[in-house]
Amino acid sequence: MNKVILVGNVGADASTFTMKNGKNRTSFPLATSVRYKDKEGNLLEQTSWHRVSIASDAADRAARMVKKGMAVHVEGSIRYYTYTNKEGVEVNATEINCNNFQIASFPKRKDGEEGSEEGHEGSSEESA
Repeated sequence: MNKVILVGNVGADASTFTMKNGKNRTSFPLATSVRYKDKEGNLLEQTSWHRVSIASDAADRAARMVKKGMAVHVEGSIRYYTYTNKEGVEVNATEINCNNFQIASFPKRKDGEEGSEEGHEGSSEESA
């Protein structure tokens, strides 16, 4: 079984591109963190970045809803692939093929208060 569940913070607004088959694909970076104590008892944090990718109708919803700073819950599978970059170097990459997402919280506003759904299309319970 290939299943992954991540809860983290969106690092940039979602971006969408059209695939060769004419369907849209939306992706965004997601940061997850683990906190732990070292041998001396200092609290440390390790952050990992994941590329989340969403296809089909859910891609359009994610493009409208997913914004930098939001906390999101994503479910899907891990996909490994290789591509050649602009410099001609072969690169190994990993992405989360998301088949379900929920917005856990909106980013803080400039006044320090937590944001709301106002200005965001859909609800925080929207699923892909």
